[in-house]
Formats: sequence, structure tokens, C-alpha cells
Amino acid sequence: MYMIIIGGGGVGSELARNLSEKNFDVAVIEKNPEQARKISNLFDVMVIEENGANALALERAGIKSADMVIAVTEVDEINIIACMLAKRYGVSFTVARVRNADYALDSAVLTREQLGIDLMISPERSAAYEISRMLHFPEACEIEYFSKGRVMLLSLIAGPETDIVKKPFHKLNLPPGCIIVGINEGQGKFTIPGGEDTIKPGSRIYLLGQSRTLKDISRLLLHERTRINRVTIFGGGMIGYELAKLLEQSRRPFQVKLVEPDVARCELLSRELSHTLILQGDAADLDLLRQEEMAQTDAVVAVSGDDRTNIIAGVLAKQSGIKKIICEVVDPQFVPVYGALDLDSIINPRLITASQILRFTHREELVSLSILNDERAEILELLLPDSAPVAHKKVAEANFPRGMLIGALIRRQEVIIPRGQTRLLPGDHLIIFTLPEISGQLQHYFAAARENRTNTNRTRK
Repeated sequence: MYMIIIGGGGVGSELARNLSEKNFDVAVIEKNPEQARKISNLFDVMVIEENGANALALERAGIKSADMVIAVTEVDEINIIACMLAKRYGVSFTVARVRNADYALDSAVLTREQLGIDLMISPERSAAYEISRMLHFPEACEIEYFSKGRVMLLSLIAGPETDIVKKPFHKLNLPPGCIIVGINEGQGKFTIPGGEDTIKPGSRIYLLGQSRTLKDISRLLLHERTRINRVTIFGGGMIGYELAKLLEQSRRPFQVKLVEPDVARCELLSRELSHTLILQGDAADLDLLRQEEMAQTDAVVAVSGDDRTNIIAGVLAKQSGIKKIICEVVDPQFVPVYGALDLDSIINPRLITASQILRFTHREELVSLSILNDERAEILELLLPDSAPVAHKKVAEANFPRGMLIGALIRRQEVIIPRGQTRLLPGDHLIIFTLPEISGQLQHYFAAARENRTNTNRTRK
């Protein structure tokens, strides 16, 4: 499969990295010279320094041979024009990053089909949705759903008082219907655990299982349950606005304050949001925090669009003893800083968006794909075809490499946590937890026979 990415910013760079590591054929069109050089030096892709809404640039990139065009620049109109041109050249699947919600409305003058867009995505709306889920389930650092909500993946911090620390895995007494699929101990150490592995206090653990089981896991493991009613949002940009709108529409009665430094933006937000208190101010203003009694809030969400501001807001909130703190990551290089400051709930719009797009770069058996916020693992849901090499085999007979684990399977609406003697049957929905360096081997086990082959890269530099 040959893909052209238009826009080499955060989302485009993440896609270029992920796809090139999996040996896909990739070209990136990026008009900023510095960013174009950076991508060329970092990734094994072809880079064209040009405007992506330009037919000549698309032809230089080999548009006539492209299977997919992914337009993720910061400008909606460039992305739309690029997709319209791509369809004219016969590209079968196009993706456009679109911030303006008017383009996605059913009442829009031009439909997505007329605009030439097969998949329309908004990183800001996707991030707001993820944050909303975290506020509804505040014990978790990350949450993902699979198989129409029947299966849940969540991450928790293993505190020193929890029942699961310092015990070998084979002695853990977890509730039926769930399994620990990963442990992140920090300093780059991420493992998919075996029977003798233990969990250290402070490690982040990843649990996978039946949603109804995991919804009670905090009470079982942490002996407490957190309720979020009052939320303070720092940053009135697209994420902050979309989040406030979601919370206003929630069946739970959230009390929401939104802090935004720009006066004109505050006025706009006041007109658009009916049940949110809009405050003009800075997240780093201690006087404002005291005056508005921010310490009385249950959750702080820092989505200012600037990592330094988000970090300051997060640290001040932590010092005030606030229960739940969620910070947006703008620059992935800041991820270790958040971890060092014990700000565990982070949201990364570029990874959320990349996950949505990457689903369509895989074979049709793939149902969904998610990338963890720290990029240490991928979680895939796929439908097992009859001709796959592991079909009809027991898990113990499949000889999966270390770093690949089937955490759950769904068969006839039943969620099963597989063991060594569990037989994998065609039609099973498999939830697979895998390390990035292993994910390229998935096709050798799960792909249909006609697709069980390795791509060759024709755009090597």
C-alpha cells in the first residue's frame, strides 16, 4: 500500500513514523523547509517540500499510484482541496483533518462525498471526547473501548497499598473476566508480563477485560471510588470548548468553569456555552486560583495548547490536592516531564488522530487500533479469518513472540479471557496487546492467506 501524507506537523509526523516503521510506502508533502528536513532526516520516507493542495506536487509524489491520501495540515481548506484533487486522480481512500464543524454537518451545502473525503477527523473533538470519558471514570489514566463497548482497556497507578503489588502474577487474585496485559515501570521499561513478573508500587498497569468487571476494578484494587462533579478547564481553544460542550450535554450534572486568557475568545465562549462559567485569566495566576476557589474543584483539565502552561496548571492543581488532573501533550518530548511530576493522566491529540487513521491502513480484518499515550504499546481488535495461520489452533500452539498477547476474545457476544488451551476460531474478535517493535509480525499469525506477505518499500531515500 502506497500512502501520501499532506502536512508534516504533529499528526503527519506521527503517521510517517508509524507507517515507515511498518515498511509501508510513504511520501510526505510539507511546505515548511525546516519541518520537511526534519522528517527527511528522521524517517525513511520520501519528502516533497511543497503545498499539498497543488496538482503538480501531488504528481511529484506519485498520486496516480497512491492507495490513500491523508491530508492533516493545520488548514481545513488545504486538506479538503487535496482530497478533492486526490479523488480526481482516482485515489480510493482519502482522509482529511477538519476543525470547522460546519463542514461535517448534515446540513452542509457540500457533502463529504462531494468534497472527496472518505474519513473526516478532528483531533480536538476526539481529544475532548477522550477527556470526557476520563472524567466519567476518574480512577483511570487511560481508557479504551473495544467490541462496541463490551471490552475495556484501562490503566491505573499501582499504589503501595493496593492488593496487587509485589506478588507474582500467578498468585494474583484478579476478578474473573479481566487480565493485566502490560506494566510500565517508567524510564522506558515496558513489559507484557509473565507468570513470575511482579508489579512495583508506582507502576502503571494496563488491565483488559469485560467492561462491567473493570468498572468495579477501582473499588476492588484501590478500595475507593472517586466522583467528579466540579471541573475546571484551563484553555478555551477547540479542545476546551468541545469538552465544555460535552459536559454540558452529559446526563451527569457537571459544574464547569473555563479559564481563558484572551478576552475576545471569552466573549465568544460565553455566547456559545450556556451552562459553563467563563473566567478571563491565566492558568499560572495564583491570585485567580485563590479568588475562584480552584482548590474546591474535583478535576482540572489543562488544554491551553502550550505544554509549559499545562504543566504549571497541573502542578498547582496537584499541590492543592485536586483529585483528578488531565493535561494535554502538545510536544511529545514533554511526556517524560509529565511523568516526572507525577501528572499521570495525559491526552495526546496527535496519537488519538493517528490511531483513527492507522485503522484504515491495515487489512480489512482490523476493526480498531489504539496507541498508548506513551507510545509503548498498540492495542488492536481484529476479526480472525478462516485462512489465518493461527485459526483453529490453541493459544499455546501459536508460538506468539514475547511482546504479543491476546488479552481477550469475543465469541458469539461472550467475552473470553483466553488461556493456553483456548482454541482460536474463525470469526473470533481478538483484542491483541503488542509492543510496537513486534506489531509488524501480526500478519504472520492473523492475516488471511492471500495477504500473508510482507510489503516492499518503493520510496526508500
